[in-house]
Amino acid sequence: MDYLDPLKNRRNKILLIVGYFLISIMIGLTTVVLYYVTEGFGVNNSGQVIQKGLLFFSSQPNPANIYINNALYSAQTNTSFLLPAGTYNIKITKTGYSPWQRSIIVNGGTVEHFDYPFLFPSKLSTKRLSSINGIPSFDTQSLDRRWLLVSDATQFNQFNLYDLNNVTSPPTVVTIPSTILSPATTSQSWHLIQWSSDNRHVLLRHDFDSSSEYILVDTQNPAASINLNKTFNNLSFNQLSMINNQYNLYYLYDSTNDNLYSVDIASPQVVNQTLSNVLAYKSYSTNTLLYVVSDASNNNKVLVEEQVGSKTYIIKSLLPATKYLLNLTTYNSVPYVVIGDSNTGKIYIYQDPISQLNNNPDSAPGPIQVLYIKNPNYLSFSSTAQFVMAENANTFAVYNIESGYAYNYTVNLPMDSPQVNAEWMDGDRLSYVSGGKLVVFDYDDANMRILSAANSNLFAYFSPDYSELYSIVSSGNSSDSFLTQTSMIAQ
Repeated sequence: MDYLDPLKNRRNKILLIVGYFLISIMIGLTTVVLYYVTEGFGVNNSGQVIQKGLLFFSSQPNPANIYINNALYSAQTNTSFLLPAGTYNIKITKTGYSPWQRSIIVNGGTVEHFDYPFLFPSKLSTKRLSSINGIPSFDTQSLDRRWLLVSDATQFNQFNLYDLNNVTSPPTVVTIPSTILSPATTSQSWHLIQWSSDNRHVLLRHDFDSSSEYILVDTQNPAASINLNKTFNNLSFNQLSMINNQYNLYYLYDSTNDNLYSVDIASPQVVNQTLSNVLAYKSYSTNTLLYVVSDASNNNKVLVEEQVGSKTYIIKSLLPATKYLLNLTTYNSVPYVVIGDSNTGKIYIYQDPISQLNNNPDSAPGPIQVLYIKNPNYLSFSSTAQFVMAENANTFAVYNIESGYAYNYTVNLPMDSPQVNAEWMDGDRLSYVSGGKLVVFDYDDANMRILSAANSNLFAYFSPDYSELYSIVSSGNSSDSFLTQTSMIAQ
């Protein structure tokens, strides 16, 4: 019997050990191969080992054709593919739409997402939705992009509220009590401060004669609108903003005495927080405040501090300037702080400076990027917070948090007065009115498109799904105007 034969048993054991050894080698080699394939390594037609990058492309509308160096790719958006490291020209096309294209640099072993390509119709179709008596002087869109609030040209305390989810219905008339407004003898106007996150309340500034006051408009119950100057009449202030876009919580700023207060509508006589020597500020969430204060130890310096809860951190020291630019937010749950001023033209971008200070209290936090732009007058994050934009008229400096790339460029088309800055169309595109039409372009100045007529005093707004563009334009033959709708879907 074979199993009693010592020689055969020994041979079988050797064969088993050799088999296990070979299997282990095969597993190891497969693991190594899979690792290098995952890292983008491959072999080209010449037998050379190269490293590829993984790219994801999607588009609106979807699907659309993808061209790589003018060659049609086998799959449409949304898709992913590997490309060897190098520079490529990517073009995305769809019948009835203008192509989207840009040059990209692929680095081996990296993963990049291009989720933002937006294809605009090559031929725009615009129609008039409704006529408007006179030419409104003010309009604004809610944070969820559903509501369009337009001032009435014939009655100052009256607005028309359009539901962009149902534009066939007539607008709701929003009439705030005239008794809450201070009377004007020469002139008066409305200016947007901010919308509440409930998309119902909107904070407006009422400028009249040589004075101003702040009005909280309740678009669903206009009779409940209130004059915040009268509500907080125990405090001296000339600027006001919501805390965390909550209509009941406010920061009140007195630029004459450089005092900053935190108050609640529910207890208007109670001051929850007071800061002195504040030169500028920007709030985030309910307990985070970024601000500039005078440096008590050096009259030739100012300090940028961040207050989180009850703790205060010094982020940076600056030279005094005529204007300070501050902003802060989170991207992928990581805090970002942006600091700049109009004098030096430097915009400092910090990634989680509080953690830097907690880990190394003896050293000032270091920025991850410094943007340079002459005399910047505006600073903002895109709606997704992926991009930081600093601007002076038609000159832009943009930083992409995701990729770490920075861009500086000047747009050739002039900005119509009275605009002073561009706005983010969405998370990836900027827009402004030039020559009476809305201009949009990608964050890096690529793919500029000139869309339909728009009024620079009133701007233009997209529907929540970006399938429609709305603007108010004059009729041309009279003093009346129209609400127009331009489809972003090719007919």
